[in-house]
Amino acid sequence: MELLEFFIMGILFTLGVQAFAYISIKVKMPWFAWAGLITGGLTFLFGIGWAGSSFIEDVPQSGSLGLTVFCLPGLLLMAFIIRKYLPKGTRL
Repeated sequence: MELLEFFIMGILFTLGVQAFAYISIKVKMPWFAWAGLITGGLTFLFGIGWAGSSFIEDVPQSGSLGLTVFCLPGLLLMAFIIRKYLPKGTRL
């Protein structure tokens, strides 16, 4: 079961890299916005991996803490950066 989790994590990481590559072609943003987006994405994936491993190991409290501590700040960081630095009216 854990191998399936890490396989899915690899798929999510690859899709995230492809999405960032597509967005970088469509939108011009400063370097610190890209650094924040990448940091937020990696933090989000780390939280998903933490929670998945914790649930597999039958420690749901740690899994929910991982989702709260890692995934939520990653999502908020990405959302704030997109709202601040993505030009108005940009269609992806």
